[in-house]
Amino acid sequence: MRALRLAALSCGCVAIGCASPNAPSTIVRERLYAMGTWVDVTFQSADDDVTGAAIADIEQMLREFERDYYPWTPGALANLNIAFAAGRAATIDPAVRALLQRAQRLSDASDGYFDPGIGALVELWGFDSSIAETRAPPTDAEIDATLEAIGDGFAALELDTEQARLRSGALKVDLGGIAKGAAIERCIEILERYGIDDALVNAGGDLLAVGRAPGERAWRVGIRHSREDSMIGIIELGSREAAFTSGDYERFFEHEGQRMHHLLDPKTGRPATHTQALTVLANDPVLADAAATALFIAGPERWRGIAENLGISEVLRIDADGTIEMTAAMSARVQLSAANHDIIAGSSRE
Repeated sequence: MRALRLAALSCGCVAIGCASPNAPSTIVRERLYAMGTWVDVTFQSADDDVTGAAIADIEQMLREFERDYYPWTPGALANLNIAFAAGRAATIDPAVRALLQRAQRLSDASDGYFDPGIGALVELWGFDSSIAETRAPPTDAEIDATLEAIGDGFAALELDTEQARLRSGALKVDLGGIAKGAAIERCIEILERYGIDDALVNAGGDLLAVGRAPGERAWRVGIRHSREDSMIGIIELGSREAAFTSGDYERFFEHEGQRMHHLLDPKTGRPATHTQALTVLANDPVLADAAATALFIAGPERWRGIAENLGISEVLRIDADGTIEMTAAMSARVQLSAANHDIIAGSSRE
């Protein structure tokens, strides 16, 4: 069985009453490129001015977000890392502080499998830039030296009302494990400020839904194979429910027949090889983002315990050998395609 990606299913263009009852309305589908992926925003609007203003605000937010929360271009997070490298505390604004605090809580709850303090490892592996199809991975000595320099990782970060500082180590913060979730959350907040309460935001296959789809139906998303043009099944999302997937197919290179991907285990400094993909559902997109990463890396022996710690009950995981397992709560949600029903049902475990 192959790894997964989530894709929004097409919906009918039936009015859902976003504006006055007599106002004509249309389905708006806007595509923006940000954070290295396509961000698709779908909603219904009867007012072209409202539509234009909402999309303009979303685009501006995404530009500011990818500037301030990407650690390798000039911005707030890069400035923080520069200060840490110089042994100084960094002044941070409230929005950055709030996201760092959320990251701390999620890192603690995940037993460190979600660790935004491994930016130096990301650099060492070359995942901070475009990846060539083939290249040599770092040596064991380089990985071990980087892990030693990182020390306690994200646990060494201290925050007060205005500053961030390190107790120890050479921490480089990379919030890539929750940035997409936070950005999607802000997209929805902007739409709601314009009175748009029914929408779907899809950032590279990671989604957040609010309200209802056209026709007063639940938003429906399909779970697709990443390397095949086929669908495993369908999930109906409730309002303010997110679906996030981590997979070994997102950023990777091949070396001596092995796939070297960007989901690095903070405890070993190397790609986690026991999982192809993992999908979670949650009512908090930042939690869903972090959980998809943490559970992917935690692997077959640990992911269920970590999911419980994080408060995640709906998980679908594909093992390295293609075995699919789901929690009971996720199994109850997935409408399996006929081609996959026996395979998945036969390997689903609780």
